[in-house]
Amino acid sequence: MHTSAYRLRSGALAGAISALAVCAPSVYAQTYREALVAAERADAQFNVALSGVANRRVQVQEAKSAFYPSATVSYSRADLTAGANSASYSATITQPLLSYDRYLTLQQVDPVAALAVAEDRQARNELALRLFRVMADIIRNREAIRSISVQIDGLETQLKRAQRMRELGQGTITEVSDYEVRLAVAQANRVNQRSNLDAALRNFTLITGLQGQPERISVADAAPQARPSDEGSFVTRVRETATPVVSARQGLRLQEIAVKRIRSEFLPSVVAVAGRGRAAGGTSSYTDTRVGIVFNAPLGAGQWFNAQRAATDLQRAQESLRLAQDNAANEAQRVWKSSESLDTELQIRRRAVEAAKLALEGNIKSYQGGVKSNIDVVTSYQNLADAETALVNSEVARTETLLTIRLLDPVNAP
Repeated sequence: MHTSAYRLRSGALAGAISALAVCAPSVYAQTYREALVAAERADAQFNVALSGVANRRVQVQEAKSAFYPSATVSYSRADLTAGANSASYSATITQPLLSYDRYLTLQQVDPVAALAVAEDRQARNELALRLFRVMADIIRNREAIRSISVQIDGLETQLKRAQRMRELGQGTITEVSDYEVRLAVAQANRVNQRSNLDAALRNFTLITGLQGQPERISVADAAPQARPSDEGSFVTRVRETATPVVSARQGLRLQEIAVKRIRSEFLPSVVAVAGRGRAAGGTSSYTDTRVGIVFNAPLGAGQWFNAQRAATDLQRAQESLRLAQDNAANEAQRVWKSSESLDTELQIRRRAVEAAKLALEGNIKSYQGGVKSNIDVVTSYQNLADAETALVNSEVARTETLLTIRLLDPVNAP
């Protein structure tokens, strides 16, 4: 009996451990693609945007039903006193036959559907960039901490040497104090960077719902390693097909339809009506059945003012499209030029890091040989830390520009 219970508990424990082993990797996200998949499920801002897209798609279905028939059923009882039998009911079915306004409603189907697609793409683009920037903050702070830690290790080594030389009568208290001050500043900077890293990790968890592992976070898979081959064709495509431009163009189409709908209010409409009603009360009752055609021709001054407002809104939609095109082209040129300059900048910064390492090594040896001062060594440590931090920042900035290019360009966007 005890053996069976033990085996049962052991089996349950093994199953739980296996489940945890399977689920554990999903608790963390190391690559950008993994984090993006998780963010699409967990991010509240993104899901709010998708709710708006869902509403657009409901509008599409509503527009498709413009010529669907409608039914009305009513029941009433006029006298509620005891024993009274005064009641009536009616049922009416209405089928639109001829209506320019309803025809224009059908014309809204395609632009509203295209607008839903554009808004969905815009929401995904915004999430992609927002997530990247959070992960980039983690990487920047992580690498800054690593660089500062290397600097601190070097300063601690040099401080111990300066203290030893001071004890032997070959160093000065000023030299020791210089190292102590530099070391304290570096340690304070590391504390600040760790605070920034914690904030970035909280933002990452807020977006993805997952825990981030700072040492394993990577955005190397966020964007292609090269931009499109031709700047001119890239800018032209973005000017015409970027998501904000598509949204503005569909908004213009809808406003053009809205202007026509205002004018359609002056036109008559024809509907077919079929109804049946029954009324009973006191000593009399009757049943009424009718089938007919209803002709409506509205007249009023309100339509004129509506037409004026619609014309103004149309002009605004036209200018909004032009503005969206100009902004898209300007952004395309900006990220393209930025990508070009960052390619050159990265080459220079890589050389700077190598030169800073060689300078540090040379200054340490020269200082130990009595040729250089402690200030030269301290400066070399700082120069190396600055060069490495700048290199990481440039690499992240280049990846962000390539990601922006991919999101702007409909040919390369996911």
